[in-house]
Amino acid sequence: MKKTLIILSLIFIKSSINAQWLGNYWTADDMNGVTHTIQDDLNDNKAVLVDISAHWCGPCFSLHQSHSMAGVYHDFGPDGTNEIMVYFTDVDAGSSIPILLGGSGSQGDWITGTEYPIIGPNGQGALVDGYYTTPGVPTLYLHCGSVAPEIATSYNWWSLFTTIKGSCPSAFSFSGADATLLKHDGVAGCPDGYFVEVDLYNASSNTPLTSADIELRNPSGQLIATHNWTGNLSPFNRTTVTINHPVSSAGVYKAKVVNPNGVTDPRPTGDEEEVNVNFGYSNAYWAAPISISVSGTNTTSWYLKQNSTNGVVASGFGGASNYPANISPNECYTLLILQGNDETYSITDGASNSVVQGVVSGEEHKANFSAGTDPWNSLESIPNTISVYPIPTNDKLYVEGKYEYYTMSDVFGKIVLKSSRESFVNVSKLNTGIYFLEIVDGDKKYSQKVQIFR
Repeated sequence: MKKTLIILSLIFIKSSINAQWLGNYWTADDMNGVTHTIQDDLNDNKAVLVDISAHWCGPCFSLHQSHSMAGVYHDFGPDGTNEIMVYFTDVDAGSSIPILLGGSGSQGDWITGTEYPIIGPNGQGALVDGYYTTPGVPTLYLHCGSVAPEIATSYNWWSLFTTIKGSCPSAFSFSGADATLLKHDGVAGCPDGYFVEVDLYNASSNTPLTSADIELRNPSGQLIATHNWTGNLSPFNRTTVTINHPVSSAGVYKAKVVNPNGVTDPRPTGDEEEVNVNFGYSNAYWAAPISISVSGTNTTSWYLKQNSTNGVVASGFGGASNYPANISPNECYTLLILQGNDETYSITDGASNSVVQGVVSGEEHKANFSAGTDPWNSLESIPNTISVYPIPTNDKLYVEGKYEYYTMSDVFGKIVLKSSRESFVNVSKLNTGIYFLEIVDGDKKYSQKVQIFR
């Protein structure tokens, strides 16, 4: 009983300590040996976010893998509008690069894909921690001028940015027309064509954005389109713009916004973004429901969107297994997964083909695919004089009656079997799924869908 009381007392004392900056400005070296002085960032009128974490901390790693800070740094850091600086600190005195790469005792790989400075090895993270009184990890401090309050952790980059902007408005005081592009991966359209999407952001503090030109370059760097956008975008707001030019090949395109409100952009930082165009699987079977699986918990949400209408076909949370959804022929679809943290996902079509699969990366993860055409809509059904059975089948398929020969094709049109006047065919070696049986008798052709199961 005495031991229990001591533990409870310690927990109470820890929880009663308020997180606070002790008032002195720190200088520390990141894992690459680059020296950072926080006062230099503040002198440049930046909002500075300091993540106090530890490599062994599970909640810290979940926050890190949400990529909320990565999104803020990418769009508003030095290569964006240059209004925010972000630092990650591993405050454990034993921090090292091997540990941060996922070595023994670490929650995982903290380094790969992280663009902002990582401070930890050689005791530098513990040094930074000494400038704060921190009750636990993770804790986020937002330096703004001469103050550095603790702010709430957020797994959503836009919510985190909104908190930073609201807590430090002086860092976001640019006056006059200013348009930038935010990080966005995706295509829209189909069947009439694929079109690149970008997120347009009004970075001005006081001027509505009413027009801008968005230039699109293909993976070879060639300018292929200039989209003239008009609208009324309030300061610090964003909108998704579809560039009115179809693209036919996958790859990394570059989009750049110029001429905000018809003038030369006085602050061109952050005006250009790479857009990863990936069309994905191109012939998903549509005549039976697809199956969607997304691992994880209800902190992760997903949506299946039909691109031509931007409508949501199905939605759910992490932990979904073989969730059914109907799709239409000649349509493109995007599986959008939000707030992911290395979850796995997959979609299997009604013919048992793997349509998409992968591991979630980033706060907004997208996977694209398109549905095929109906291969059976132009052929006649088999007459009563010919019998095909059993359907479905897993071993033998009997074809009885008067005909010359028949072929069996998969959903892609590839012939997998051909027979002439045989009473049955052995299908036991074919993969499970839907097949197309075409029976030929002179100038007549008949069709039958055949399902093979195990």
